Amino acid sequence: MKTIGIIGGMGPMATVDLMEKIIQETDAHEDQEHIPILVDNNTRIPDRTAAILGQGESPVPELLRSAKRLTEAGADFLIMGCNTAHYFLPAMLPHLTVPFLSIIDTAVRFCQSQGFHKIGLLASAGTCKSGIYQKALQKAGISVLMPGREQESAIHNMIYEGVKAGKENYDTAAVECALASIKADGAEAFLLGCTEIPVAVRMYHIKGNFIDATDVLAKEAIRLAGAAIRA
Repeated sequence: MKTIGIIGGMGPMATVDLMEKIIQETDAHEDQEHIPILVDNNTRIPDRTAAILGQGESPVPELLRSAKRLTEAGADFLIMGCNTAHYFLPAMLPHLTVPFLSIIDTAVRFCQSQGFHKIGLLASAGTCKSGIYQKALQKAGISVLMPGREQESAIHNMIYEGVKAGKENYDTAAVECALASIKADGAEAFLLGCTEIPVAVRMYHIKGNFIDATDVLAKEAIRLAGAAIRA
């Protein structure tokens, strides 16, 4: 069985969520049937959204330090739960010595497999601005519905002021209004394109037809590691 390396710390709770999903989704009946996982919870990685918006330093050097530590420790392939960080993946790939499994690619393949034609994207401001999901989905023939500026701010604030700040009680009324608006525009489902949003959905009991990109990545990582997915 292959060892999974998780470039983590973006943020810490989202890293735990990804690892937990891998463990929960693995068809294992004893410790020895679970997948070996190495995690570098690198909280020194600069904020990805700030870097994309030109308001902060590049996260690439720290991302590569994490990749190097994981590879040297024995990871057979790498993943990272942070969707926004995948904007910097092209700059990372030439320096990696083991395969990398992309959350963007796995999420888009899942949307295709489900026959979706119109997806609402819920993501951080950095992910929205980067266009990484829009380009991949449109290339796959799937239309993307984006939140408006105020709606995007509401979602972004929930990520940073709610989940990242560790607030168990957070007013999600503006986010729920955004979901209703995007659904009214024809969204068949909502792609949770930020690692903190699945955490927010669970923490704040938000309802909707959601595609959890983290869960999709976890299942693909299980397959690549050579284990079976729990039925």
